[in-house]
Amino acid sequence: MNMQPVLQKIILLFFLLTGYCTNAQVKFSASITPAEIGRDEYAQLKLMVENANEVQQIVPPSLKDFIIISGPNQESGMTMINGVVKKYIALSFVLKPKATGNFTIAGALAKADAGDYKSNAVRLKVTAQSSGNNPAANLNSSPFNSIDPFAEPAPRSTYNEYILRKGENPADKIKRNMLVRVEVDKKSVYVGEPVVATYKLYTRLKSESNMTKNPSFNGFSVLDIQQPNDMSYRTEKLEGREYNVYIIRKVQLYPLLAGNLELGIAEIDNNVQFIKAAYVNQQADAMNDIFRDLAQLTIPPEGIDIQKVTLQSKPLSILVKPLPDAGKPSSFKGAVGNITIETKVEKNNFSTDDDGKMAIIISGEGNLQMINAPEMPWPKGIEGFDSKATDDLFKGTVPVSGRKIFEFPFTVSTPGTYTLPAVEFSFFDTRDAKYKTVSSNPIEITVTKGTGKPKNVITEANTKSKDNLLTKFFSNRLRVVSLVAVLIIIGLIVWLKRDTKNEQQLADTAQAEAVIKQEEKQVEEILPAQQNPLALAEECLHREDAKLFYMHLNQGLKNFLAKKLALPAEDLNRKNIAEQLDAKGISNETAVELQKLMDEMEWQLYTPFADHEKMKTMYDRASDLLQLINTYHN
Repeated sequence: MNMQPVLQKIILLFFLLTGYCTNAQVKFSASITPAEIGRDEYAQLKLMVENANEVQQIVPPSLKDFIIISGPNQESGMTMINGVVKKYIALSFVLKPKATGNFTIAGALAKADAGDYKSNAVRLKVTAQSSGNNPAANLNSSPFNSIDPFAEPAPRSTYNEYILRKGENPADKIKRNMLVRVEVDKKSVYVGEPVVATYKLYTRLKSESNMTKNPSFNGFSVLDIQQPNDMSYRTEKLEGREYNVYIIRKVQLYPLLAGNLELGIAEIDNNVQFIKAAYVNQQADAMNDIFRDLAQLTIPPEGIDIQKVTLQSKPLSILVKPLPDAGKPSSFKGAVGNITIETKVEKNNFSTDDDGKMAIIISGEGNLQMINAPEMPWPKGIEGFDSKATDDLFKGTVPVSGRKIFEFPFTVSTPGTYTLPAVEFSFFDTRDAKYKTVSSNPIEITVTKGTGKPKNVITEANTKSKDNLLTKFFSNRLRVVSLVAVLIIIGLIVWLKRDTKNEQQLADTAQAEAVIKQEEKQVEEILPAQQNPLALAEECLHREDAKLFYMHLNQGLKNFLAKKLALPAEDLNRKNIAEQLDAKGISNETAVELQKLMDEMEWQLYTPFADHEKMKTMYDRASDLLQLINTYHN
């Protein structure tokens, strides 16, 4: 047996293992959109670090071939894909090319989790003509996502403002026709009640603008409101004059303390372009042409007057009223809004060998992102532990809406029936200006005597110990993996030497297995109806493993439908399933019952705790439906 190719694969495996462990945790990437733009259009460069616990620095590449219209703009957040949570931090730049051609932007550098990373390079094609697919140029998006407030003509009444006539002072003209201001939806609120602040650029001039100072919001918890990609400028009147208006920044602010809190100023640098009157054809048609496309004019440099000016918004104060002391419940911990509470347990019946889990679900709208776990009044005989919080919040709504789930593990050492008491939660309703208290329903649990095996409880001490072990492992992961890889290589070499002697035996075995597989295939073709697509779900039913049961029941049913209806897995939706069932002559009642079952399964998959009591019923319903559908033939 030739061992050289095998050894090459083993060595490759070694490098893959070490490479995976050193790079899989943190990912640093660059992207640019769109990949092709016109000479006067914009592209967004994004540098993103994913899965890093701490990002010390992101160093952008050289951007000498571009005008930086906006940036660096920082954003951070989390995404969840298939149940896996990923954190990210990103810097973005809005770029305008200085010339046409094909450009390669080199990779950026980043320091994260004490490691150095380099992103991929990106390519951008710049053409002389508009690409037709650039949102910044065609839709006049916000000047601080893609800044050129003048990709479209300004209102007709403002045309003369671009022209600098003899004797006119450019600074005075800018002062009259360009300003930054902040607007709020409320100037008086309670602590914890949101204020929406919108910073706007008002302009009647042509400029390239760049925010150089973001407003600060001391005393507030800040949430940026996402602007849609197609945000166009709009025309507004201010003191009787029309302006093109662009949103610089829009946030919702949650005051943390009472008093007069000042919103910080926004500062914008502008390169304002004027055309000297002596170089402009005074005919009306020519004027219209000028402001349709200034780039096509052959105005010499001496005919253009560029003024650099910095504009600032004026400070604005918000009166924040303290929450009243009168009527404040003892359970109040600072929640403001309109809130409900619900409690659930993973299992109502378990033994002293098992751990219990209880979830407190806080739902509604308000300062949900600031809410902490309520106090859980554990009854005597039950030992509770620290909660784990997860949230499902919509931060684009005002106020924030959604829900927050606090999951408490607990143990019971003495068999018996226990009642988990109702949990109270108090909040201040700003609409009625008074405190309100809501409570959950009490839950009864029954605990039987176990076998006395050690409990699998995650205490705070255990958690810290495991965290320390994991920290040590990952800090030395390269050494550990290298050692493991070397041991694997040695073991494989020894095995391969012994394997050479048994080559013929393996060949004979393989031939026998092929015969067996062929026989099994023939049996499968003869008896397809005897296979149970719900076999895995049935095993989980006997083990009373609710979470895995609903997952396998859902997957087994979908696999059956995909095969029976000849549909790819990705096309298994309500519409396609209904159409195929109808095409096979399956009754409408059966189709409706199937959809109801699938809806109930999906609900069980996404609730904090799956329902044990419904497992047998849902399995029987699924089994009956499969048998019924199997009776129909094409």
